Amino acid sequence: MEAKRTPGLYAIGEAVDVTGWLGGYNFQWAWASGRAAGQAIGEQ
Repeated sequence: MEAKRTPGLYAIGEAVDVTGWLGGYNFQWAWASGRAAGQAIGEQ
């Protein structure tokens, strides 16, 4: 989820054009994408 043109810039949660079913799926996407971005940053 790192921007190709700007290394170190990550788009997570609602900043990514993802639409989930109602009932908390958008929250799950926000948490999961935030965790994935955090792990990627930690590995650098």
